Amino acid sequence: MKNKVLLLSFVTSLFAVVAMPAVAQSSEVKQERQAAKADEKRLDDAVDLRMDTKADSKAAKASLREAKRVEKDARNARREAKKAARMEAKTQKSRIDADKQARKAARATEKSNNN
Repeated sequence: MKNKVLLLSFVTSLFAVVAMPAVAQSSEVKQERQAAKADEKRLDDAVDLRMDTKADSKAAKASLREAKRVEKDARNARREAKKAARMEAKTQKSRIDADKQARKAARATEKSNNN
């Protein structure tokens, strides 16, 4: 009986010693697989982020071009308005001068008619 117990405990411990590295290897393999999956996911996320950033950059550049165009149009409109105001002022001054000359001519004509 004592031999059976010793033999059984020896076989059990031998099995445990032989099986432990296999269990340890399988857990290492699982960890490696999980690490590989995590690395792959991180890489995919980085690629997606890069693509999103690139798209955002293109949109920002297009928006900047549009803003520059609008600003240029506004600058040109401001310049044209200023020029039109100057021309209007010149026209107004010319009209006033013409009115003065017309009044002088009318007075001169009236004087000459009276004489």
